[in-house]
Amino acid sequence: MEGSERPIVVSVVPTYNEEKWIERCLSSLLSQTYPSDRHRIHVVDGGSTDSTLEVVRRLKDDNDGPQITIFDNPQRRVPHARNLSLANMQDDVELVFEVNAHGWVPEDHLEKRVSDMLEIEAELGFHIAGVGCRVMPYDDEDMGLFARWVESTLSCPLGSGGGQFARFTGRHQHKVPAFVIHRMEALQDAQGWDESLPTNQDSDLSMRLIKRGWQLWRSDVSPFHMVKRRRPLEFVRMCRRYGFWRTKTLFRHGSRFNIREFLPLLGVILTLAMFFSGFQYWFAPLAAYGLALVQVGFMEAIRSKDISLIFGLPLLLPILHTMFTLGLFEGLIRRSLSIEDR
Repeated sequence: MEGSERPIVVSVVPTYNEEKWIERCLSSLLSQTYPSDRHRIHVVDGGSTDSTLEVVRRLKDDNDGPQITIFDNPQRRVPHARNLSLANMQDDVELVFEVNAHGWVPEDHLEKRVSDMLEIEAELGFHIAGVGCRVMPYDDEDMGLFARWVESTLSCPLGSGGGQFARFTGRHQHKVPAFVIHRMEALQDAQGWDESLPTNQDSDLSMRLIKRGWQLWRSDVSPFHMVKRRRPLEFVRMCRRYGFWRTKTLFRHGSRFNIREFLPLLGVILTLAMFFSGFQYWFAPLAAYGLALVQVGFMEAIRSKDISLIFGLPLLLPILHTMFTLGLFEGLIRRSLSIEDR
């Protein structure tokens, strides 16, 4: 496909105090092999108080590639940022790429993913809403011990739940793909992102698109490299937040129910029921859970060639399960979380 025939893509980057990550993020977008005259970048800033905007303006001024446009987002949150960008799209824009400021992509990311999406549509014979990708570690060579544990915890069979951090190969339809390149017409049909959801707004959008008859896919042709939580307290807060907003999402989209997410709670209920009934082997569910943790720890250690995961996963997985479950309950009794809990 000639450069002038390729669809125009806008990469949308919501920011808020991202001085540590924003330069690598934007540099990866500016260095894309995709024709620069067919690629634009929207940086939507939520009032950063660090040097985020200084870095953005420097890259904007020194750049002779894709055009960078900066927008102010008074509401700070990601769905507001994406809708603000959507409202300022030019009429010739066909594709919109969701970007996370604390992440980066390979230099041929857009070229591969746009070609892949057009190939899927050619095989189907109609337009689809979008295609997501795999989420990979930010930097394999610069990850500390705890960050490696978090990475494996979120992507292992007992932690991923089939969501955005799940490992997959090939390409196929999927309900909630990550870091989607959307068709502009699909976003307009769904009227953008729900601004009442500071977390899980992408999953909500995907479910609304599916209800309106659109297809969503995910493909492994090129990954998005993203920073996960690298400190214990950040990890705990993230697990709680995901559980909280998961409850809100389930109220809206019951088809997103996944029994795997409720297994820790069911295990606790079963253990208590067996204990209070006087059953001799009431501890059997706990023993089975512990055995599963050890088994996954060994499997991940072998897969990643990292012996520390033998200890790290059995430590972090119970934290993930406990805080996620508490978040689920909290979502039943609270309307929202504080704005600091981003």
